[in-house]
This record gives sequence, structure tokens and C-alpha cells, in this order.
Amino acid sequence: MNRKQRRAMRMQGREVAAADGRTQPSVRAQAGRLFGQAVWHQHHGKPNEAASFYRQVLELDPDHAEASNNLGCLLLVQGKRSAAAPYFERALMLLPQLFDDFDSVAAMLLAVNPALGEDIERATRAWPQRLSTGEMLGASGFTAICADALLRRVLESTTIRHVGLERLLTSFRLEFLHAAAATHADGFADDVLDFSAALAKQCFINEYIFATTAEEAEQAQELARMLVEALARDSEVPPLLPSAVAMYFPLHSLPNSQALLKRTWPAALTDLLRQQVHEPQEEAQYRELIPRLTTIDDDVSMQVRGQYEENPYPRWVHAALASEPIALDEHLRSQFPSAPFRPLGNADGIDILVAGCGTGRHPIEVAHKYKAARVLALDLSLSSLCYAKRKTPAAAASKIEYAQADILKLESIGRSFDLVDASGVLHHLSDVKAGWRVLLKLLRPGGFMRVGLYSELARRGIVAARTFALERGYHPTADEIRRCRQDLLASPLKDVARAGDFFSTSECRDLLFHVQEHRLTIPEIKSFIGENGLMFIGFEFAPRMTQYYRDLFGGDRFLRDLDRWHRLEVEKPDTFAGMYQFWLQKN
Repeated sequence: MNRKQRRAMRMQGREVAAADGRTQPSVRAQAGRLFGQAVWHQHHGKPNEAASFYRQVLELDPDHAEASNNLGCLLLVQGKRSAAAPYFERALMLLPQLFDDFDSVAAMLLAVNPALGEDIERATRAWPQRLSTGEMLGASGFTAICADALLRRVLESTTIRHVGLERLLTSFRLEFLHAAAATHADGFADDVLDFSAALAKQCFINEYIFATTAEEAEQAQELARMLVEALARDSEVPPLLPSAVAMYFPLHSLPNSQALLKRTWPAALTDLLRQQVHEPQEEAQYRELIPRLTTIDDDVSMQVRGQYEENPYPRWVHAALASEPIALDEHLRSQFPSAPFRPLGNADGIDILVAGCGTGRHPIEVAHKYKAARVLALDLSLSSLCYAKRKTPAAAASKIEYAQADILKLESIGRSFDLVDASGVLHHLSDVKAGWRVLLKLLRPGGFMRVGLYSELARRGIVAARTFALERGYHPTADEIRRCRQDLLASPLKDVARAGDFFSTSECRDLLFHVQEHRLTIPEIKSFIGENGLMFIGFEFAPRMTQYYRDLFGGDRFLRDLDRWHRLEVEKPDTFAGMYQFWLQKN
């Protein structure tokens, strides 16, 4: 097993649950027993027997994501790359949370298709020159790339968060632009059309973040004009033409985009039109239907709302859904086994406020996660809320109420909650602690709060990149964000690309150009907790990090000691690179 295969095998060790809600209990039990036997054989060096058991599991339960993932890993280790790919593709479809660790997804792509890694290296060495497909891939390489169904699945399902792969795809996009501009852009194989549609979907997902030269932009504008004119004349339109245009502009932004929906297209193009024409129209219909619970007149709140109206944050495709909902008490006891919190014990369900819900992925996950959850999801931005409303599946729609409101004025709504989830929102208010105190007033006695705040220490690299952008006069427009990204990647601050938010326009704007950002320290958090009589339950961490803390400070008794956590962060400033994510309980 080579290095790339070992990295891809990280996916195997994930703690994931099978999305088997559609199977009968007896079938689930049988599949569970077979899965246990498969894991035993795999761990005892019997891959053929393990593979046989995994296949039996999937015959009983095709939606068993972990079996699909593990079987893919087994086949990959055996060098059966093409056989492994469909199982990885199925696992990613069933467990979209796997996309959240894009490094592992990229490692998987390169392990399944090693030639892709070589293509990335060539594109990276040549950058900023765009190589032709012949220069990058050879005579038959492009056909092989287009036939890579796993790569297409990734392009359609998540933001590409890998600089080298982004550069390769940027070169591919230019090739499609040239091909579509040909007099007769027709006669392409199905795989090529499917890949072109997948790349166009990726460009829409990342909000056209790929670098674009001035000449390329002019060519793309001309191509869009050709498409608009052909539709107006009711002329024949080669399928590659709208696909290539959609790699540079969202199709719904074109005049008379409805005309595209009236034509018959190959399946891949039909799905592309659903993404870029039908769904944006559906979102627009919700704008007058979403309630406004408070006024928004605070100066900072209005600026933040304006940012997210222009760039709803973030674009996402699939929510990570739990297989079986659990009680909040059960979740907290599992997450923090030694914490002395008081259980809610609400058998008839819990009321949850998600403050700053953005485009809805988090409230959807919360609604699925907790038993009998009743969720109020609030945000400043109607554009974000419309996106959330459109993306909410029917199974969650009855559990979630979306509304527009300003956290600073929430006392006026006259409601209270068992759980307030405020992750990634308080640090964008004009006054972090004022907003935090408002949310505490809405929390019932004994209720829980989940908070996410930026760390002053962990954000030092982001602060340097924000200073870089400010000093050079970049503006938070799409063109300027694209230019700033490329300049950062060519500077000593290129490590900013380690931040996942670097790879789409809305996320990069949030990362580097936010109109308001506060950063805190653990001592400041400790002070607020003490002043407001709250119980600190614990930080959310992967088990590995929690165990490191135990080893450092001697067991569980210090897990809630904020002074020790501060010492750890000072020694390891990247500990809270995402955010401080922690739980509190109100007395």
C-alpha cells in the first residue's frame, strides 16, 4: 500500500453511522451482525472474507454507508481501484459529512486515480499558464478524466478545497470554453458532456471563485451572448454551449433563462438547469413568505445583513443527517461523560433556537439529530433564509420555523428555549457580550447553550491575510476576491489556503472581508461565564484531542478547567483553529 493509499484509508476509521432508516428492524439487525463479522475479518488480516461479508451487508441494506466505505478501502488496498470507486461514491452520497474533511476526499480521489495526481502536478508547475488538455493529459488522458465518475460526484457535491485540483479544473474550464466557441460545438461523447456539466455545477457551488484572465472573461461574455441570441432566435443549441457558459455565469442571470427550461436536453444538462435556473427561481418565491420577527436598524447588523444578502453563506449541497435522533441529554452525556450537568429530561420534546442559521445546513442537522426537536432558525439575511427554506427536506420542514431577526432585539419576541445554538454568529455583532446576554435571557433555567467564537490566537494567520487585503485595497467583489486569492497564494501568506473557507466566494468574503469580526481569548470567555453564573460543560473536540489533554493534565478532572485550556492554547496556538466550540448550562 503506497502513501496515497494509506492516506485514503483514513476514511475507513471514521465514526459514521449507516443511513439505514429505510430498512426493517430485523434486516438492520441481520446486516449489523454481518457487518460485525466483516470488521472482525478485516482487522484480523482476512480481506477476502471481510469483502464477502461487506457485500452481504450491502445486499441486505444498500444504504449501509460504512459497509460501502470499508469495502472500497479493502478493494483499494488490493489494487482494485476501478472496483473501489463506486463504493466510495456511494458512501459519499450517503454520508455527505465525509466531504467536511476534504483532505481525505482528495487523498481518496488520488488513490483511486493516481493519474489525477500527476495531472495536478503538471497544472501546478505551469501555473499561472493554463495548459491544454493535450499538454497536461496526453492524447487519451482527457477521456479518462471525463470517465471518472467518482471525480464527477465530488464536483457535483461539495466545494473543491484543494489548490492543485482547483488549478487543474481551471485549465479544463478554459478548454471547454474554447471547444464551445467552435462553429459546431457538437458531437461530444456522453462522458465529456457529463463532465462538463459536473464542472459547471462546481463553478456554481464555489460561486465562480476560479481565476479568470481578462481575455478569458471576454470570451466567456461572447459565449453567453451567442447562447442568448440562439435562444431568442429559437435556433439549435449544442449541449456543450450552456454548460460552458454555466462555468462562468449562473444561467439564471441570463436574459430569458426560462427558454432553457423549455428545451429537451441530455440528462446531465437537465440537472444543471435545475441547479442554475429552477432552484434560484424557487428561492425567490420565499422572500415574501418568511416572517420578520424584529426590526434591523443597528448599523453593524445592517452591514452584516448586506454582506449576506449579496453572498449567502455558505453554498452547500448535502446536509449531514443522523441515522437515528437522540435525546439532548443522551448526546451531552456521550460527548462529555464526566461533566456534572443537570439533565433536561424533556420527554415531550425540546425547543431549540438556532441564532444565525445562515443557509440552513446547521438547523436541518439539528432538527434531525435531536428527538422531538422544535427549531426556530433566525438570520439577518433573507437570501440566506430563502436558500435554507428551499434546501430543507420534507422530513425536517415541519420541525423548523425560519424567520428574519436581529439577535440584539430578540427579547421582544417573547419566547424561551431549552437549547440556544449560537455558533459562528456572536463575533459578527457590534457587541459580542450584549448579544450573548440577550440569548441567555431567552434560555430557560437549566437550559443549554452551544457557542462558537473565533480565537484570537488561532486566527493570527487569518488576521495577517485580512491585513494583506486591506493594505492592498482589495474590495469584497467577486473579481477582487478572485484576484486577492491568487495574490495571497503567491505570497508568504499562502498558508491561508489551509482554511476551508478560502475556496468559495461567499466563504472567502466571510474569511477575509467580513464587515465585522471580533476574536476572543479563553480568559475572556471564562470571565463572561463567571459573571453570568453559567456552568461550563466542555469544548467540542475529536476524541484524539481530548485524550491529548487528559494525558497532559492527568485525567478527566481537569477537562473543564479553562485556565489549563488557556495554557494549552498558548503552547499550541492552532488548537482552536476552527473556533472555540463549547457547551454551557444556565443555572
